[in-house]
Amino acid sequence: MKNNSRTQGFVRGLGNWLGTAEVFDGNGRFIGNATDRRHVKKQTDDEGENRIRIDLSFVGPMKFAGHYYIEDHTVYRLYQGPANTGYAETLASNLIDANAYWPITGLTQRFFLMILPDGNRQMSLGLMSRGEKLIYAVVGEYHRIESEYDGIPTLVNGTGYDLQDDPAAGRGEILLHRSGTWAGELSTLDEDLNALESTPYQEAVSNQDDNLSITIDGAAFAPGPHNMALKTNQWEAWSPPGDVVGSYSLSGGRALSGNFHYLQENLRVWRREVACHDGSMKAVVHTWYRGGERVGVQFGVLSFDQ
Repeated sequence: MKNNSRTQGFVRGLGNWLGTAEVFDGNGRFIGNATDRRHVKKQTDDEGENRIRIDLSFVGPMKFAGHYYIEDHTVYRLYQGPANTGYAETLASNLIDANAYWPITGLTQRFFLMILPDGNRQMSLGLMSRGEKLIYAVVGEYHRIESEYDGIPTLVNGTGYDLQDDPAAGRGEILLHRSGTWAGELSTLDEDLNALESTPYQEAVSNQDDNLSITIDGAAFAPGPHNMALKTNQWEAWSPPGDVVGSYSLSGGRALSGNFHYLQENLRVWRREVACHDGSMKAVVHTWYRGGERVGVQFGVLSFDQ
């Protein structure tokens, strides 16, 4: 089945959202939690054009508050400031992939935001850089709220002082490295972001000490099962020589970003993944390239079974 919802635009993000973000430094070390509140609504400007206004406050290791406008062109969005400027591609009605700049922090952001199937929860990963130096990785999980104050976001108790040397950030295990299977169906887009057939996808992970063995089946642009060996120090993971090679960095054991090369297909995939607080599922965005040319995207939600 094809996911053709991209042409609907990012239609499910309106409303009020409250969540917690976990903020990690550029080396993946926990700094602290942040409370993130967003109000997203349509409004008509003086010329009668409809725009989206986002009012937000982010209070944590870094803090900022303000608003910005979005000019929505259905399949892409323009962030028009003042707090946030940039461009986002709408990959589906529940997913955007953005490159932006926050003048109020002086940080460049590579960002994805995915609304989960229930429509009331969002997962995000923001990679915040200054120049080419990664300053923060911001892992977000948000819930739709009906009132101005509705509940308390989920937190892992602890202090940045104690947890900065814990690669699992207080959870007791690296969620993305547990032995077990991640499985689900991923939507697929071609190089022009047109919908292709969705693909059953599975990652079988075996963890022994500091060595991972992963079998991937269902990569749309590299068909067939692929075996990959990784070494890890719990902050990063990297491969020895093989048919699939590459590395990624971890943030608190629940988010990763990195590139892998499928040498037989002459393809590279940029993998970004975020596990939810309890580790039962993860949101994934895999962007495929040949050199610097995008050849397609796979994305969706995978469930974990031990």
